[in-house]
Amino acid sequence: MILKIYRIIHLVWTGIFAFYISIPILEQGSMERKFIDEALFIVLWIIGVFLLYNKKLEKYGFLLTILPFIFAIFIYIF
Repeated sequence: MILKIYRIIHLVWTGIFAFYISIPILEQGSMERKFIDEALFIVLWIIGVFLLYNKKLEKYGFLLTILPFIFAIFIYIF
């Protein structure tokens, strides 16, 4: 029960962050580069959502849903 609630909270905050950060993060690049990076954030998050509800691949789902957040931190720092 607690894991289900945590899963929902995790999906909400990572989803908001993935969609929020995917749009304006790389606006200074060219059109192709911006589209690829935006698609990368959203695709990784969506794949993570599907894996999150698979018992055997649940850990990978958590990793893929948090990956856009980690990637954005590295982009802002470096």
